[in-house]
Amino acid sequence: MKNLSYLACLLLAFLSVSINAQDTHFEVIESEKYNDQFKSTEVLSIHTNNENVTLVTRKSGNNLVFESFDENAKGLKIKTQAISRKEGFVADLFYDNKLQIFTLESPSKTERIVYCYTYSLQGDKIEKTTLISTTVERKGKLFSGENKRQTNFAISPNNKFIAIATDNVKKNSNSYNIHLFDAETLSLIYTKSYYSNPDQFYTSSDMVVDNDGVIFNIGKEYAKGRRERKNDKANYSYVLCKIDETTVNFGTIELTEDEYIQNLNMSFYQDKLRLIGYYSQDKVFGIKGVSDFKVDKNTLTVSNKKKEELPLTVFEDLYGYRKAGNKKNSELTSFDLDYILEDDEGNTFLIAEEFYITQTYVSTGMNGGGYMMTTYHYDDILITKLDANGKLVWGRSIFKRSNMPSYNAFLNNNKVHIVLNSGKNLLEKNDGRLKVSKGFLESTALYVFLYDKDGNVVHEKIQDNKGKTKYIPFKGNYNDGKFLMYNHSANKKQVMMLECKD
Repeated sequence: MKNLSYLACLLLAFLSVSINAQDTHFEVIESEKYNDQFKSTEVLSIHTNNENVTLVTRKSGNNLVFESFDENAKGLKIKTQAISRKEGFVADLFYDNKLQIFTLESPSKTERIVYCYTYSLQGDKIEKTTLISTTVERKGKLFSGENKRQTNFAISPNNKFIAIATDNVKKNSNSYNIHLFDAETLSLIYTKSYYSNPDQFYTSSDMVVDNDGVIFNIGKEYAKGRRERKNDKANYSYVLCKIDETTVNFGTIELTEDEYIQNLNMSFYQDKLRLIGYYSQDKVFGIKGVSDFKVDKNTLTVSNKKKEELPLTVFEDLYGYRKAGNKKNSELTSFDLDYILEDDEGNTFLIAEEFYITQTYVSTGMNGGGYMMTTYHYDDILITKLDANGKLVWGRSIFKRSNMPSYNAFLNNNKVHIVLNSGKNLLEKNDGRLKVSKGFLESTALYVFLYDKDGNVVHEKIQDNKGKTKYIPFKGNYNDGKFLMYNHSANKKQVMMLECKD
């Protein structure tokens, strides 16, 4: 009987996944394979103009590569711009058939330069502009607190202003400058020092600029030294700066004694500032839940604060329904925030992935010799949705195991899409979990996990990879209802476009 019950569960799980896969939410378009002299497969930016021409930007060696495709993924044109190998992508902006790519060059151990490359599709020409040239401490970074979101480079919602914040070169000065540019002409509007404190360590968390060119920056100011916690309390407070051409104003975001927030991220909603971050109660970098602050833009005071724990569904997805109740009292650890997605209704989605490193001693069996093997773990994914009022509407997780970056996330029509490669079959475990991993000798498949407004999920298989070209979702990019990625090939390139139907 037990064997029959187990087989029945497997059959139901298989039928569930098959039913989900029949509901296609995308039009899948693939290009023909073509010879490509550029090895890079990472899509830095993707934009589609009014003629339905999709322009993709890559960096390959010492070139920026601009590649355009028609609606059938047929290649139209490739244009290149020579750059330094030491230039890295920072941000992009697209309007009026003009694409602006911003890069940061480190030509020496102390020199840093920010460029803008403007590619006009109509004129088919590229112009290079130097925005900032400065020096830093030996091997130092230009931007304080650099991370995936490029917190020290911000573009206003109306695309009229570009703000760049930089560290000053003076040793241990804790001094920072802001630079505001006109996005169309790339002319400098003003430069201003917005923070200076030689006695306390400071690191930037996030920065935004509004449609009037007013800049807001949030950062951590440490009470003593650089430790996150002292005497079982947070050793920092958050300092909020409001900067315009003539003035700099400050506000403070105070935390409670049992509250640790690694980073606060900023956005605008209904003429207010919104600060969002994961909070912990007993671990410096743990996740107990999500904090949401509403801040008055004029007074820089907190008008409303919400703090909610992760819901039970997060732990059911990760540990199964039998263990979820006990696990809910603990905190998640080792998660890095990868995406903050916002819709037109003020809903905000935070998506993080568990990342950690292990080392194992491997014996070679020869005279007692061996070596240490380092393994990178890109595991579970955490997804949370907050509404415009800061209420945590739902939380879900993906029980995942991988040894390399494997997923991408985007928001379309208020639905969260997680694109990844996994084992060929998704089978639900006896405890209710759905494990996303590749088994030994198992072939892989390309999937999309689709979450609706209530957190309900369907799993759509885009293709079985066996016998077909394998695509790399992690290196893809999304914009305006279209997700594009390249295949895993150095020379014989092929692209896949997923166009959202709803």
